[in-house]
Amino acid sequence: MIIGLLIYSEELVSGDAGLVLAAVSLQTLYSLFFLNKSLKRLAWLAISMDLLFQIYLLWSTGGLTGPFLFYSLSSLAMLKAYTKWKTYYAVTFLFFLFNPILLSLLEEITINAYLKMHGAYILYVILFYGMAATVHYCSIRLYVHIRTLVKLYSSSRLHNGISYQAAIEYVEEFLKEILEKRKAWLCLSGAGSHQLEQTWTHTYYSNGMEQIAGLSPKGYIQLPSPTGEMTSFYMRAMQGRSGNRYGWLLVQANSGELSMLQKAYIQLVLMKFEAYYDINIKIKEIKDIAIAMERDSIAQNIHDGIAQELFFYSIQLFQLKNVLQGESKDEALSLLTEMEKKVKESHRDIRKFITELKGEKRRFNLHDAIERMLHRITDHTGVRLDYENVGWIAQERIEIEETIYHFIEEAANNVIKHAKATMIHVKVEVTSVQWNIMIKDDGEGIMNDSESVQGGKFGINGMTNRIKALNGSISIRSDETMGTTIMAAIPRERSLAYV
Repeated sequence: MIIGLLIYSEELVSGDAGLVLAAVSLQTLYSLFFLNKSLKRLAWLAISMDLLFQIYLLWSTGGLTGPFLFYSLSSLAMLKAYTKWKTYYAVTFLFFLFNPILLSLLEEITINAYLKMHGAYILYVILFYGMAATVHYCSIRLYVHIRTLVKLYSSSRLHNGISYQAAIEYVEEFLKEILEKRKAWLCLSGAGSHQLEQTWTHTYYSNGMEQIAGLSPKGYIQLPSPTGEMTSFYMRAMQGRSGNRYGWLLVQANSGELSMLQKAYIQLVLMKFEAYYDINIKIKEIKDIAIAMERDSIAQNIHDGIAQELFFYSIQLFQLKNVLQGESKDEALSLLTEMEKKVKESHRDIRKFITELKGEKRRFNLHDAIERMLHRITDHTGVRLDYENVGWIAQERIEIEETIYHFIEEAANNVIKHAKATMIHVKVEVTSVQWNIMIKDDGEGIMNDSESVQGGKFGINGMTNRIKALNGSISIRSDETMGTTIMAAIPRERSLAYV
């Protein structure tokens, strides 16, 4: 408006001052309505009057190439504040189309001749729509990114109480939503509770990533899919605060497809998951320390209390037995001998319990715990131990691990106490389907003492009940010349990771 007035004022003649004053007044009124969005109806009325006045102003001041054309274009730009883009394009198109038609009629010449006289008008219209399209495109992209940032900011925090699987599913779905429906896999590696919760697809990709040497923290890679097809991924490594790598994020994308902003969004989402992971690791460390302190406290209490008392009773009974031997009281001597034996067995069992509480049975690795237990049982007995394990899993359900541990412990103790064997062979095998346990010795066998077997002297009933409680099976083969072979099979959940 000001530009048009400055140019037009040089040629201003008498009578045109009112026209300029009307233009200024209408523009002032229009600006007031524009600033006050609550007066929307009045604003539309002012816009309609302004568009009609612009046509009159152009006709009065030189036509489509007059100085007030810039005023018209600026007014059309302000119109966008009250309309959507489709309506805006329609209204401006009708305005630009109606102007030359009406003005050519007023000048009483053809439309083609009028446009030839004002050829710059077409150039102005093209530039106007070019700028409008540019603003439209930028506003759409800006709106998309603003909406994504709002989602990132307002998305729910990963609470410490939820499982790893729930957190992984949340992150994957959120990334899929903000990355144009691209598939994402958050794969954790290493032994831990999260291994029990990952799907077989996540375990497959995690194992594949571990086999690639020299991986950079981020970049594009290609991996074979579970169906054998080579698939391109954008990869981000995940590291804890201590610097150890504990997994990868894989986003299905060809090289160079993801923009810098999309990569930034991935980083922001990963920061949320990494904070959740670090907090859970810290909580687990605190729990482990508390459990260890509690174990040590219980073990110390048993050592200072029950163990010392049993040791004292054992000494007293030994002394009493020596005194009674001289008086030849056979019945009392037999009773005291049995009491001494029971007290010693109780003392030995409590010592074993103390050892286990202090950490021998903490199952960071079940195979190591079983091997240490077997060496403890067979050492200094003259029985040769042959231990074999096949297969490995990150972690098993605790009830299955305890059953396997105590089953082997009971069977090994029976071999030492009753079989008169020179060799014991223990094999523990784990597959994706089940656990297979075998305990074999070269002793006398147990079939020659069927009453003891049926009565549970060798702990057969207890071992059988433990296995069957987990839907497992047990079989016993025994021969006086071949020894005894005990075999057990325990099914496991197929969803658990197997290597």
